[in-house]
Amino acid sequence: MKNFSISYKPFLICCVLILSHCSKGDQDSPVVLRPYNNANLTYTISSVSNSYVFLFYSSADWRSIITCQLGDVEITERPSVYPPSGEGSSHLQTVNFTVPENNTEHTITYYLTIVSGDKSIVVIIRQRSDLGTLSVNPTEIFLPALGGIASVNVESNSDWNVFVEDNWFIISPLSGSGNEEVFVTVSATHNKTAYRTSSLLFQADTMTRVVNISQDVFGITPPSATTLIFEGPQTFDFSVLSSLPWVVSCNADSWCTVSVMSHEASDTKIDNQITIEANPGSTRIAKITVENSNGEKQNFTMTQKGDLSSLLNTNWSGTATVNVATISKTGSMSMAIEDEDNVIVRGYPGQITYLTAETIRFQVFIDEITYEGLTGYNVTASFEGDFSADQSSITGTLTGTGNVFGIKLNVNGTWQVSK
Repeated sequence: MKNFSISYKPFLICCVLILSHCSKGDQDSPVVLRPYNNANLTYTISSVSNSYVFLFYSSADWRSIITCQLGDVEITERPSVYPPSGEGSSHLQTVNFTVPENNTEHTITYYLTIVSGDKSIVVIIRQRSDLGTLSVNPTEIFLPALGGIASVNVESNSDWNVFVEDNWFIISPLSGSGNEEVFVTVSATHNKTAYRTSSLLFQADTMTRVVNISQDVFGITPPSATTLIFEGPQTFDFSVLSSLPWVVSCNADSWCTVSVMSHEASDTKIDNQITIEANPGSTRIAKITVENSNGEKQNFTMTQKGDLSSLLNTNWSGTATVNVATISKTGSMSMAIEDEDNVIVRGYPGQITYLTAETIRFQVFIDEITYEGLTGYNVTASFEGDFSADQSSITGTLTGTGNVFGIKLNVNGTWQVSK
């Protein structure tokens, strides 16, 4: 037994050493790299030069660097970090970073990076400007000729104001508070005079920004006369003012002809002409439309009467039914169409307000009239009637007011006459 015990001990020692060595390899833990507080991964700091501390854990050796997002910002002094490196530890570790004063008009962004093995922590540091920051977007506004609205996004860390020199547009609001995002509305009405430009000046502290504004012009000067007689051909002048190219069309091209159908942009009015052919039939209407390259449209109409010669100087007779309150009376009616403007009804003069080969409308004002035993005073009557296809008869309605038995009453009825 004694000899066996002596020979067995070296064997046990070897096994323990081998197991101990293997166990040590299996227990190597991964690198730990984490911030003490995730909230400290972003710093927003003032514009003055100062030093700050960042707390973290790193179980392995580490190194630190600090960089800056330059962009268009020129920085005379560089930020620094200390210490630049350190050893792994289970204890809380620190790095100090120092940034110079930010005397630019921009916010500067720094990046503090801690690297340990294949892991890293990135800390974002935003340093505000010691001047008022101000940004506007867009810096160019183009308003349509017929009027419209645009907006400017304004951002600033200081209170700001906007200044204007012209009054052809309206803006709102004229000021804003710092650290509030605001949309400024710019609006203008239809521009018929000339292509126009202006600008807005935004100011916050010593910072200024300019927004340029422009508006196209688009307008039509229609013919001096747009209600025409039936005869033809007739030619009329009109003009187009447009700072954009334009085209013109007419919905009645069989009897309506436009001389200039399109034109390039111009600073002055472009003269044009429209020719209307003779109208052998009833009243007709032509719509002339001008459209610029921005899709905006302007139009006017030309109304041409038909040949009414067969209706003028004609006498008509028939009946009319007049209703006053609960009383209804039917009696004779006579009328004479003297010309395109005048009519005589039962000897009382009236005024024609509308006359075509299909329809007639006229008004009569009578101080006193007795009709089928009813006497009315201060009578105002409006007549509307339609001609038959052969223009031999008219059927229509009437409305009006008058004093009957000392009471002001509404009057209505129907009428029918023939040549």
